[in-house]
Amino acid sequence: MKMTKWALLAGAAIAVTATAARADDLGALKAQIEALQSRVSQLEAQPQASMPSGYSLLSIRDGQGTFEGVLAERNADKVRESSGFTLSVVPTADVAPVAEVSVSGEIRTALIYSDFDATERGDNVDVAVRGRIFIKGKVDTAVGEVGGYFRLQAAGGSNFSDYSESAVMNKAYGWWKFAPSWELMAGYNDHTAALQAGWDWMAATGPVNSFGPSNINNEQFRLTYASGPLSFAISVEDPDGALTAVNVSDTGLITAATLAVVTGSTVDRSDLPNLQAYIMYSSDSFTAQLVGLVQDDDFGDTDWAVGGGGTIGISDGFQITAAAVFGEGTTSYANNVGPLTNDEEFWGASVGIIAGLSEDTRLELGAGYEDYDVSGTALGFGGGIYWDPVSQVTLGIGATYIDRDDTQGFGIAPISETEEHVEIVDEDDNDSLQIFFGTWLRFP
Repeated sequence: MKMTKWALLAGAAIAVTATAARADDLGALKAQIEALQSRVSQLEAQPQASMPSGYSLLSIRDGQGTFEGVLAERNADKVRESSGFTLSVVPTADVAPVAEVSVSGEIRTALIYSDFDATERGDNVDVAVRGRIFIKGKVDTAVGEVGGYFRLQAAGGSNFSDYSESAVMNKAYGWWKFAPSWELMAGYNDHTAALQAGWDWMAATGPVNSFGPSNINNEQFRLTYASGPLSFAISVEDPDGALTAVNVSDTGLITAATLAVVTGSTVDRSDLPNLQAYIMYSSDSFTAQLVGLVQDDDFGDTDWAVGGGGTIGISDGFQITAAAVFGEGTTSYANNVGPLTNDEEFWGASVGIIAGLSEDTRLELGAGYEDYDVSGTALGFGGGIYWDPVSQVTLGIGATYIDRDDTQGFGIAPISETEEHVEIVDEDDNDSLQIFFGTWLRFP
């Protein structure tokens, strides 16, 4: 009986001690909860200076944002989806961004062997560099999406120039998606009737001469409709320059394409903008496009051009592309040769093959022809092979050969101390060969 009594007393003592310990633990936990609640209240009371007014989440991610308003670009000018970084602002974590800005950059450096028969310098090996920064952004508004695209570039080197440390904004445009299928673009970009097929657009990645019809950048207002695979666009754009007025300080020989650029910045052919348009069907494996251009000309007949092209995906990673254009007067498609007279008829065409040899290696092969009634013809062949070990690095090697026949150059001769005129000069032997090895380094 005595033993039982002592056992009961011991159990009661242990129970009392355990209860006291639990009470102490609960008291400590309560104090911790109160301290945490106090800290949360302090954080909630602090001003949210790092957040834009009206939004609750700001994120940074690798790669490009979702920019449906960014217009199509030549293969050699495209920004890769994995390049750069994107700042996104969203109301909450589970909805699409209402504002995005993407920034990326690229440095292209190439070792180029050049042999131009028409130049006294003959053949040489030199280094060419091109640096670019791409900035694009968009924001949703009460009247639709509004966005903009800028491309800053500095370039130089190779045969005819040294690297220029001055950057130029060689593309700048904005867009407004004012309806689900309608978009207004305004700014400076590839002209609307550019052929989005053929060698110059779909291939021509290397830093050497292209061939076949090309395209220019131009000031414009463009209205685009797109629904599924079908789209069309119409624009008013700055007119070409007049070939009757040249304003250059140095005398000498310049090419047709160079003169088109020089005159394009001096005297317009018309007081009215030109009109351009295209219609396109584009799916994953097939693209077809028709283009047209018409331009008033105060120095001759009305300028015009019509053309078309297409790209077919034969198999995964294998495409065939072709394009052709026929017209009169306009310099919008000039490449190795361009119009010498205001009403010169021309035609040009090109074909290309783009083949994926492996997951990270592709091959480009193509040919093109340009025929102008006065300034001559140019037949081009070229190709390149490109390796992408990672998305930030591309290595490429290739060559281009241009065979020019009956081409004409421009001799700038002074008429007086203040005026100059254009003299046509024959260039009987003006073929060229270029071989390159290049690197494309993308960041960040």
